[in-house]
Amino acid sequence: MKPQHPLFSKVALTGDLPQYHLKRGDIATIVEHYSMPESQEDGYSLEGFDVPQITIEVTASQIMPLSDYLREEAILSKFRNLSEHRQKQLEEYLDFLLQKDKTTPVN
Repeated sequence: MKPQHPLFSKVALTGDLPQYHLKRGDIATIVEHYSMPESQEDGYSLEGFDVPQITIEVTASQIMPLSDYLREEAILSKFRNLSEHRQKQLEEYLDFLLQKDKTTPVN
């Protein structure tokens, strides 16, 4: 099975890892991939959390490509700068789009 994330690529954590004092968005480099059976998530070893000689093992769902994380943060930053009224309008529009995606057949 092909790794979801390539070796030596930069990734960001999708959530906090309090046991390692790491937070969502902390950035690391993938140094190893562990293929698992289809019923389990693949695993990865990460290094480079500004902590020398520390390697952390995570599952595929605990990381995302750095470019995706930066895109999410840019969108959230724009959202936070909107007025409350505009935030509510945007949330309603997003709900509309999500509902439309559920009912529209994929070509």
